Amino acid sequence: MPISLLVTLEIVKFIQALFLERDKKMKDDMNQTPAAVQTSRLMEELGQINYIFSDKTGTLTCNIMEFKKLCVQGKSFGI
Repeated sequence: MPISLLVTLEIVKFIQALFLERDKKMKDDMNQTPAAVQTSRLMEELGQINYIFSDKTGTLTCNIMEFKKLCVQGKSFGI
Protein backbone atom coordinates (compact mmCIF):
# COMPACT_ATOMS: atom_id res chain seq x y z
CA MET A 1 0.00 0.00 0.00
CA PRO A 2 1.53 3.35 -0.98
CA ILE A 3 2.32 5.79 1.80
CA SER A 4 0.38 8.53 0.02
CA LEU A 5 -2.78 6.42 0.30
CA LEU A 6 -2.26 6.01 4.05
CA VAL A 7 -1.81 9.77 4.44
CA THR A 8 -4.96 10.40 2.41
CA LEU A 9 -6.96 7.98 4.55
CA GLU A 10 -5.81 9.70 7.74
CA ILE A 11 -6.79 13.09 6.30
CA VAL A 12 -10.24 11.73 5.41
CA LYS A 13 -10.66 10.32 8.94
CA PHE A 14 -9.68 13.71 10.38
CA ILE A 15 -12.23 15.54 8.22
CA GLN A 16 -14.93 13.00 9.18
CA ALA A 17 -14.13 13.66 12.84
CA LEU A 18 -14.56 17.39 12.26
CA PHE A 19 -17.97 16.78 10.68
CA LEU A 20 -18.99 14.56 13.60
CA GLU A 21 -17.96 17.15 16.20
CA ARG A 22 -19.80 19.96 14.40
CA ASP A 23 -23.03 17.98 13.83
CA LYS A 24 -25.79 19.68 15.81
CA LYS A 25 -27.75 16.44 16.20
CA MET A 26 -24.80 14.59 17.77
CA LYS A 27 -25.00 16.02 21.28
CA ASP A 28 -25.80 14.82 24.77
CA ASP A 29 -29.41 15.75 25.55
CA MET A 30 -28.82 15.93 29.30
CA ASN A 31 -26.13 18.64 29.40
CA GLN A 32 -26.06 19.81 25.74
CA THR A 33 -22.40 18.92 25.11
CA PRO A 34 -21.34 18.11 21.54
CA ALA A 35 -19.70 14.87 20.48
CA ALA A 36 -15.98 14.62 21.15
CA VAL A 37 -13.77 12.57 18.84
CA GLN A 38 -10.68 11.22 20.59
CA THR A 39 -9.42 8.65 18.09
CA SER A 40 -9.04 8.41 14.33
CA ARG A 41 -10.52 4.90 14.34
CA LEU A 42 -13.90 6.15 15.57
CA MET A 43 -15.63 5.99 12.18
CA GLU A 44 -14.52 2.39 11.68
CA GLU A 45 -15.84 1.37 15.10
CA LEU A 46 -18.99 3.52 15.14
CA GLY A 47 -21.32 1.00 13.51
CA GLN A 48 -20.16 -2.06 15.42
CA ILE A 49 -22.50 -3.38 18.12
CA ASN A 50 -21.06 -5.73 20.72
CA TYR A 51 -24.04 -6.34 23.01
CA ILE A 52 -27.81 -5.94 22.80
CA PHE A 53 -29.63 -6.12 26.11
CA SER A 54 -33.22 -7.32 26.20
CA ASP A 55 -35.59 -8.69 28.77
CA LYS A 56 -37.20 -12.15 28.63
CA THR A 57 -39.91 -11.01 26.20
CA GLY A 58 -37.29 -9.96 23.66
CA THR A 59 -38.11 -6.25 23.73
CA LEU A 60 -35.22 -3.80 23.92
CA THR A 61 -34.92 -1.99 27.23
CA CYS A 62 -33.58 1.42 28.14
CA ASN A 63 -31.99 1.51 31.59
CA ILE A 64 -32.16 5.11 32.80
CA MET A 65 -31.78 5.77 36.49
CA GLU A 66 -33.91 8.56 37.91
CA PHE A 67 -33.07 10.42 41.12
CA LYS A 68 -35.89 9.89 43.61
CA LYS A 69 -34.71 10.68 47.12
CA LEU A 70 -31.50 11.01 49.16
CA CYS A 71 -30.97 11.47 52.88
CA VAL A 72 -27.57 12.75 54.07
CA GLN A 73 -27.01 13.32 57.79
CA GLY A 74 -30.71 13.72 58.39
CA LYS A 75 -31.28 16.21 55.55
CA SER A 76 -33.62 14.93 52.83
CA PHE A 77 -33.16 15.71 49.13
CA GLY A 78 -35.62 14.95 46.35
CA ILE A 79 -39.29 14.06 46.26
